[in-house]
Amino acid sequence: MNYNLNTLIEEKKKRKKFGFASLKSLVAHMVEEKKILLTAFFAMLITAILNLVGPILIGYTVDHYVQTKQYHGVLVFSGILLAMYIVALGAGYLQTKLMGTVGQRMLFTLRNAVFTKLQELPYDFFNQNKAGDLISRINNDTDKVNQFFSQSLLQFLRSILIMVGAGIFLLSINLPLGAAALSPAIIIWIFTKLVSPWVKKRNSESLKSLGS
Repeated sequence: MNYNLNTLIEEKKKRKKFGFASLKSLVAHMVEEKKILLTAFFAMLITAILNLVGPILIGYTVDHYVQTKQYHGVLVFSGILLAMYIVALGAGYLQTKLMGTVGQRMLFTLRNAVFTKLQELPYDFFNQNKAGDLISRINNDTDKVNQFFSQSLLQFLRSILIMVGAGIFLLSINLPLGAAALSPAIIIWIFTKLVSPWVKKRNSESLKSLGS
C-alpha cells in the first residue's frame, strides 16, 4: 500500500479536493473556539470601520473647519479622532491577544492529534517516508497553521473589508478619480495570479529540502 506523503499530496492536488478537505478539518478544530473567534471578529470589525471613518472625518474637518479657520471645530474633531484611534488600538490589541491564544491552543491540539495518529500507523508508513518529513510536519506545518490563525486570518479579512469600504467611499465621492485610484488593484490581482504557481512550487521545494 502507498503511504508516501509527497505522492498522496500530489494525487489530492490533481483531484482538486485537497484545499476543501483541509479547510473542513480545520473548521472542525475551530468549533470549540467559536466564542473567542466571534469576539476577535467583532474587534477586527471595529478596527476596520474606525480605520475607514478616520480619513472621512479628517476630510470633513479640513473642508468645513480648517479652510474656514474655525479652530474650535478642529479641536472637537481632533478629540473625536483621538478617541477613535484609541478604541481602534484597544480593539486591535484584543484581537491579536485572542487570536494568539486560539492559535496556540490549536497548535497544541494539532500536534497531539498528529502524534497520536503516528502511533497508529504501520511500519510501511515509516519505511516510505523520511524522518525529516515527519518531523517537519509535526513542527513546521502545524506552526504555519498557528501563524495562519493567530496572524493572517483576521488581518486578511480586515484588509478585504478596508479595501472594499475604501473603494466604495472613493467611488461615491468622485467616480472617475475613484476608478483611477482603484485601477492598480487589477494589475496587482493579475500579478498575483501569475506569480502564485511559482511561489507554491518554490515553497514545495523548500519543504522537501527541509525534510531532507
